[in-house]
Amino acid sequence: MPKPKKTASLSAAECARRTGLTVRALRVYERHGLIEPARSGKGWRLYGPKELQLLNVIVTLKTFGMTLAQIRSLLKRKPPPLARVLEMQLRACRARRDEADKALELVQAALATIKTGRPLALEELCNLMRSMEMGKHHAITRNLINEQIAPDEEQAYMTWMAARPPDELKAMQEYGAAACVLFRSLQGLRERNVEPGAPEAQTLVTEWNALAVRYGLRHFMATLLEWNPAVGQKWLQVGERAMSRSMASQQAAPDDGLWAYFGAAQEASPWQPALRQTAEDAAKLLERRVEPSAAPATALADRLARICSDHHLGEALVYARWASAMQFRRSADENERWKSAWAYLASALQSHSPAAH
Repeated sequence: MPKPKKTASLSAAECARRTGLTVRALRVYERHGLIEPARSGKGWRLYGPKELQLLNVIVTLKTFGMTLAQIRSLLKRKPPPLARVLEMQLRACRARRDEADKALELVQAALATIKTGRPLALEELCNLMRSMEMGKHHAITRNLINEQIAPDEEQAYMTWMAARPPDELKAMQEYGAAACVLFRSLQGLRERNVEPGAPEAQTLVTEWNALAVRYGLRHFMATLLEWNPAVGQKWLQVGERAMSRSMASQQAAPDDGLWAYFGAAQEASPWQPALRQTAEDAAKLLERRVEPSAAPATALADRLARICSDHHLGEALVYARWASAMQFRRSADENERWKSAWAYLASALQSHSPAAH
């Protein structure tokens, strides 16, 4: 009966050669407590399957901008987070590949059409332009990140994103694709000087709200801003500026006015008066030091739940958390008052289960 083969191990030099790492990098990871290779009888470091799997975890997490200290902290948990991080990276790679494949197909089809002597149809030209705009959007976003977000802030955000549920990240990608189409239409209205309260703009606000509810956008944004308000605000602002600048037509200056226009359209929506009054009443209860579990507060919680139900705004508690987190756009005095009012409503909803559900 043949003897079972021993598990192969690599020396430090062989491990470095076959993985593309350097011996110095292996020593650095060991010094930081990320890896502890086995030793031969003569004291040589040995890297087997266990060590190579751990090195894969370390290298993958480093590609997402995590520091060695952050990786060490994560590796103390069981099991190591390699699967989740790889799934996130896989989705990002597939999305980039799909975009490139679609652009390649469009260009090849356009060339084939031109060679037959037939001019490109309007829809074909639009599709070509859209594929180019996607590349433009990614480049604008990267430049804004480099300009406005510090490396440690980017690392912190990527670490937070890597720990989010995979379904949530997929939903945000789907929301982004749908939102691009909607905001392009909104930008068109803005450039034509259509009033934010006009029916065309209000139709788009209603459609955006449906997207926000369908993909859980408000929950994601509230969670992000509750995690780290300073970093979260920067990332939201970078995303907004990248979208508005990539969508500006050649005739329009690439300013950030799209989001001011969208904000004005939201303020003109039919549900805003009821929401403003509810928040104002909550602020007054807060000033009187009325407990969130008291009857007047629970009555407001019920009112907010009805408003959210009547206007299809999603779960009232999620809306209150999101509204509280988003008050950073206001002046300092208004920010504090309205942020506290919406946080008070969230507390009232949490203490009053019928309204929370």
